[in-house]
Amino acid sequence: MTGRKKYYKAAIFSPVVLCLAMVFFTGCYNSPIQPFAEAIPEVPDLNISVSDNPLPLLKVKGNQIVTSAGRRIILKGMNIGDLLDLYDQGHLTEDYFHKAADWGAGLIRIPVSPGNFRKHGDEDSFKVLDKAVGFCERYGMYVIIDWHSEGDLIHNLFDKTYNGFITSREEMSAFWKEAASRYKDRPAVAFYEIFNEPHGFDNSLAWKDWRDFADGIIDQIYAVNPRAIPLVSGLAYASDLRDFRSFPLRNKGVALAVHIYPGTYMKSSTAAKLPPETNWTAAWGYLCKDYPIIITEFGFDRNDTIEPSSFKEDPSWGEKAVNFARERNISWTAFVFYKNKYWPMPLFSDWKTYKATEAGAFFKKELIGETSN
Repeated sequence: MTGRKKYYKAAIFSPVVLCLAMVFFTGCYNSPIQPFAEAIPEVPDLNISVSDNPLPLLKVKGNQIVTSAGRRIILKGMNIGDLLDLYDQGHLTEDYFHKAADWGAGLIRIPVSPGNFRKHGDEDSFKVLDKAVGFCERYGMYVIIDWHSEGDLIHNLFDKTYNGFITSREEMSAFWKEAASRYKDRPAVAFYEIFNEPHGFDNSLAWKDWRDFADGIIDQIYAVNPRAIPLVSGLAYASDLRDFRSFPLRNKGVALAVHIYPGTYMKSSTAAKLPPETNWTAAWGYLCKDYPIIITEFGFDRNDTIEPSSFKEDPSWGEKAVNFARERNISWTAFVFYKNKYWPMPLFSDWKTYKATEAGAFFKKELIGETSN
């Protein structure tokens, strides 16, 4: 997700459910966004030290992510910026990852855009990824590797205004085979998010077709690294898994990835009047009893100017999202520990001090509070 127009498929609800939900939640969702006037609270860093102990291997057990010893683990963390953009800009440093750990992150999502991957070439791109993985290991953080494309890969349909998302089946397959081989003995690299945000154009992509394709990629990953945990995203920019009920994945040991933002479902006047929790439950939350779920992107920005219809909200929305995740034992990575003029919802405002934005202070408090408990 890099700040481009997002179109969401509206959830479908019965009139009875709509009426009951709207009565029950009257006044708790459609309240106006209040202008931010208070000072952003200072949240002290954790001052994390270098860890010499390797992280335990993770695996899927039912709807849980557990350690090799069987202990359930709920992971919280953040997205970093695009891996190779960070490298080109001189920001892929140990200090950057140390700061993420000091904010309480236990899980780092590393986006790898296909366009930058091609520009740098396979060998050099993986060397940069090796460096990032090493920093995460050094500070005790698990890793999600994210092939950061969006569009309809099956029918080769992409938003041509940004070439960085364009990829092919062959390129994606080769990437995941190499990643699975390269990191199979690095337990910190626990998750392989096979495709960032699948979505169709004019209903070009059906879930059943995407499910079949995803299972094929997972087969290739498991052939090299059977201990990997693949992450499969829903349609509509990773926000919609309603058809999963009818067409579940064939492979086992898989977790599901979802992305949620304030503008999700706003293309439907009916769904827009519902509280977000109702939409989330209908779109993917119902699967929590059967599968581990990770919200790999979510965030807000009261002052967003990149795409206000999708991202503009205050911390009350963040509280709803975090509480929804907490009540269902859902892991998450906030968006985004990065600052440039193209990416929305930065968690800090400048590279020298890493001073938290309003959203950054909110998520930092959540992360440090979870780490301290």
